[in-house]
Amino acid sequence: MADTRVYAGIDIGGTNIKFGLVDEKGKVLYKEQRPTMADKGATPLMHLVTNISERLLLHAAEEDLHPRGLGVGTPGAVDFRTGKVIGPCPNIAGWQGMEIGQNLRERLNTPVFVDNDVNAMAMAEYRFGAAMGHKSVVCVTVGTGVGGAIIIDGKLWRGSNSSAGELGHMTIKYDAPATNTSMPGSIESFCSSQALLNRVRNAMKKEITPAFQEVLEGGIENLSIKKVFAALKKGDEVARNAVEETARCLGVGLAGIVNLINPEIVVIGGGIVDGGGGFVEAVTAEIKRTALDSAVAKLRVVKAALGNDAGFIGAGLLVETEK
Repeated sequence: MADTRVYAGIDIGGTNIKFGLVDEKGKVLYKEQRPTMADKGATPLMHLVTNISERLLLHAAEEDLHPRGLGVGTPGAVDFRTGKVIGPCPNIAGWQGMEIGQNLRERLNTPVFVDNDVNAMAMAEYRFGAAMGHKSVVCVTVGTGVGGAIIIDGKLWRGSNSSAGELGHMTIKYDAPATNTSMPGSIESFCSSQALLNRVRNAMKKEITPAFQEVLEGGIENLSIKKVFAALKKGDEVARNAVEETARCLGVGLAGIVNLINPEIVVIGGGIVDGGGGFVEAVTAEIKRTALDSAVAKLRVVKAALGNDAGFIGAGLLVETEK
């Protein structure tokens, strides 16, 4: 396989680091993951990423595969020219300011490309996934936070200071109370997994519904996104209302993006979307109800296709992106 073009990528997540090799047709040749151990701090995490990088490139060499470089996706805004994290990363203390690109280039002696993790996911979905064949794309991830990425005319739009696409921080309610993790009134504060769980908790302060009694296996302290969708599958009204409200809030926020950019397609991924329950359909209905008719006339809204592999696949594809 020496003549096959191969991409090597690493996706740094708050819980796990996923890494692997993918060929020019999008076939995953090798993949693995390790716990991020973000609680250990930024410096140990950088050491871990370095060790994973060495292991990944060694595996490629052993298989007679020759990637042209290494791509890394990370939370936070990233200066793509240097590979420095310039935006905050709430789940990784001290990660802002980390010189990922410089550290890896010095250790690996190979070209290294670093970008925001949702930008990497967008590249993967554009090249091999749900957005194939479309030139203008908005990608959204909905989970612990809400991230975004924009592709215009087939190219990632990073903005003047590598901070474009942070749609999770767009305000949809200007007078909302402050939160500990998100900007007050932002899409993220209304649509993250924590926001969805809070809706369920508030609705069951007085009484836990029969469906939740079945799935919780204990008290409300065991509540999780998976259990919300398990209750939804049992027809639970509290779960249904919480999921629908979260979808409506996201739809309102995305309607503004659709009016501004007029993309061909919106791709939605992340833990909440993976639960199903008609979430993407509810988001779509709200976008089409709220946005301009002309902006949604040909719009498609779909679930991301590549799942947990999208991050490292897209990171690998960064080697083809001009600085």
